[in-house]
Amino acid sequence: MTSIIAIEGGHDVVGDIHVSGSKNAGLALMAASLLASGQSTLKGIPPMADIDSMGRICQYLGANIIHTADSLQINTMNLGSLDVPDRLTRSSRASILTLGPLIARFGFANICLPGGCSIGTRPIEEHLKGLEKMGACVKVTEGSVEGYAPSGLHGATIHMQTPSVTGTMNLMMAACLASGVTYIYNSAREPEVTDLAHCLISMGAMIQEGVGPDPITIFGCNKPLLPYQYKVMEDRIEAGTFLILGAMAGNPLAVHGCTSKYQTALIEKLRAIGAQIDIKKNSIIVRKAIYPVAVDIQTGPYPAYPTDLQPQLMALLSMAWGTSRITETVFEHRFNQSAGLIAMGADICVDGEEAVISGVRELSGSMVAATDLRAGASLVIAAIVAKGITVISGAQHIDRGYYGLQKKLEKIGVTVTRSHGFDEGAGKVDSRIAVAALYSRA
Repeated sequence: MTSIIAIEGGHDVVGDIHVSGSKNAGLALMAASLLASGQSTLKGIPPMADIDSMGRICQYLGANIIHTADSLQINTMNLGSLDVPDRLTRSSRASILTLGPLIARFGFANICLPGGCSIGTRPIEEHLKGLEKMGACVKVTEGSVEGYAPSGLHGATIHMQTPSVTGTMNLMMAACLASGVTYIYNSAREPEVTDLAHCLISMGAMIQEGVGPDPITIFGCNKPLLPYQYKVMEDRIEAGTFLILGAMAGNPLAVHGCTSKYQTALIEKLRAIGAQIDIKKNSIIVRKAIYPVAVDIQTGPYPAYPTDLQPQLMALLSMAWGTSRITETVFEHRFNQSAGLIAMGADICVDGEEAVISGVRELSGSMVAATDLRAGASLVIAAIVAKGITVISGAQHIDRGYYGLQKKLEKIGVTVTRSHGFDEGAGKVDSRIAVAALYSRA
């Protein structure tokens, strides 16, 4: 089943938009609750699709879940199952984050290999090699990974070949319950990793965050941690998406709940493109670039430009004067949004992990498809500035990372409607329904 979004574009966005709690940090914090026995409370996390998927995984393991509009209670007192079946992992790659906590606390886990966005291979070797260093026996079979540590985990020195975010999170959580000290070199330094570390420390873990080449150091306690009461950090990717929208159509757009230190690489590029940016204590005000100019970007681990904001910036660069070049170094095949942008009139040439964008004067409404979360976000912000109506199928992918997006966009002046629950093969009929609904609201 698919979902359709129809947007009437060609207008500025004006007003205030608020950023939700971080999906990526929230998923790791939910997995961290498995390290404790009792009720943990995670504040500030909205009930978006990926969070719901992780909640179902925790429930399958035996946790009791209560999710309100802005908080999540997870009671792990009576965990029973230590395996996660395919039907629960196929929609979210974050399911792999349960592997480390389950092995560390119970000595066993069987996780079906995760699904989620169709972006390259996203291997989990860093997770598995690190757990083996800590004494786990890990076996990958067709479609699943099993881990055993009947005598518990022990401290280790781990050198990650690539600074995997979820790999760092998994190993850091597992090391909290190990005996001895674990050092993780070349770890990811994303703010979501830091947020997880702060939560683990609040649960009783002893963690020293490395600076520069120094490792993350975890002093294992060889026993379960305490439940937490913790407020998740802001979703910096949602915030960045709104900042890019502001640079395209803000007149002005005020993004609230947005910390500028997490957006340094993006703000630098937006200013170079020509956007006016005014940084406040807990918000950023953006005015659109009147004559946007081309820039080059290369994605990389934090604090470099984030791969999760690459598709959205491509939408902006498609209307920038001159030729821009995007080099993607984090994920393979992460230019899925280019097909939709080209259908809207963009001039984009993709060659492997590099895209060359020749700016055009304007985009036009079209029928396009969202193939993954961030590609979908790219098409949404492109549709807002495009002339005419754009119909985006596959909008359910966007729900995985953006909570209440339709209402947020409507508050800043976007005319948008949505249709749910249609068969993929009935795309033309679905689109007509969505467009008719859009006109009926005009």
